[in-house]
Amino acid sequence: MENSPLLEILRTLPKERLKTFEKFVHSPFHVTHPGVVQLFEYLKHNLHAASLEQSTLLKAVGETDPRRIYHLTNYLLEAVEKFLALEQWEEQEPVHHLGTVTALRRLHLKGPFAGMLRYAHKRLKNSALRGADYYRSDYALSLEAYYGSLQQGRAKSFNLQELSDAQDIAFLCEKLRTGCLLLSHQAVSKQEYDKGLLDNTLQFLQGHRYLEIPAVAVYYHGYYAQLGGTDSDAHFGQLKILLQEHAGQFSLAEMHDLFLMAINFCIRRINQTQEHYFREVFDLYQSGLQHGALLEDGLLSRWTYNNITGTALRLREFTWVRHFLQEYAPFLPENHREGAFQFNLARYFYDTGDLRQAMQHLLQREHDDLLQNLIAKVMLCKIYYELGETDALENQLDSIQIYLRRKKVLGYHRDNYTAIIRFMRKLVALNFSDRAEVKSLKTAIHTTSILTEREWLLKQLD
Repeated sequence: MENSPLLEILRTLPKERLKTFEKFVHSPFHVTHPGVVQLFEYLKHNLHAASLEQSTLLKAVGETDPRRIYHLTNYLLEAVEKFLALEQWEEQEPVHHLGTVTALRRLHLKGPFAGMLRYAHKRLKNSALRGADYYRSDYALSLEAYYGSLQQGRAKSFNLQELSDAQDIAFLCEKLRTGCLLLSHQAVSKQEYDKGLLDNTLQFLQGHRYLEIPAVAVYYHGYYAQLGGTDSDAHFGQLKILLQEHAGQFSLAEMHDLFLMAINFCIRRINQTQEHYFREVFDLYQSGLQHGALLEDGLLSRWTYNNITGTALRLREFTWVRHFLQEYAPFLPENHREGAFQFNLARYFYDTGDLRQAMQHLLQREHDDLLQNLIAKVMLCKIYYELGETDALENQLDSIQIYLRRKKVLGYHRDNYTAIIRFMRKLVALNFSDRAEVKSLKTAIHTTSILTEREWLLKQLD
């Protein structure tokens, strides 16, 4: 029982959703097996118990056969899975209407069918959303309208062009969206994919009026931006304009994916030392925050929080970043909230020159993420160096060295932080009056392939 998916789901559900599920379980329409309600009621009050003994469960549900616990657990698991699916269904209004339209047609109820179809079309057209989901629903309702006309013997007068156009647009959105996913995954995994009809789709769209539809255009330009050709910057420019002008037409989930695609393009350009893309990605971060596109289920990832802070500090947007840190800290996951806030506040104070304040925030806590902990430790080293606190610096460098061994940091990161420690020690021991010695250290810093603190080290030598 301890490792069952049922317990994992129930423990994860927030209190309000657990209360809603309780109502669901008590409905005889959804739960018909005796004993399931009693099992749920017992689990609800003992979700976080150290152990759930089978004998206790049997007593709670009034059974004596141990096999009944297995069956009741499965029935309750089916109920919670059905509940989760129903929650998703509730969030998609066009899907409700489509289901009702289909049911009325299959009952051969001509009047109610026509009325519900008109209502469903009206609600869909009045929606502000015009993303891929909208066009999929538009096609599905158009298809229902055609089936209804067949049933009523009026198929000859039905405008099939509208049905064909609706299908085309729905297909184009989905195919281009999948194409963008393939490119994105291919860049990480180096895996080649059979793109199917994608090349034909892209060729068909060149100069086509469908590119005037934002839901088609964002994925079209997003695909070519990611492809990395000579015109990829121009396509990124179009993607950015479309997101700024039409973000409100997409659901939060789709907007999140689109902004992430544009942000990742900028990050790749920044990694290629095209530093003017810091401003581009900052614009996207601001716009994404404004539209709620950077939140997932109402939460802001601590990594996104870190990246936004780093970008804003790089651009010296100090007033903006201080406001951002305070405003968006409540949106961080609770278990990472305080750590992420203190870490980024330290970065803010360091970059604004208040080294003592930065040090205080860094010393507040250890970070549970290995790399974030290393970044914090190196920032402390920089502060100690700049304040001339040599003993504290030496102790901190020793601490990082032990940490690298203890945590078994591998590959790129081990090489990077080992190099940082080595160069900081040389910096402390350096005779700045000896030009040859200074030049030699500069050359070594310049020629080390992996070194994230290169800019700071060179600045100390200048």
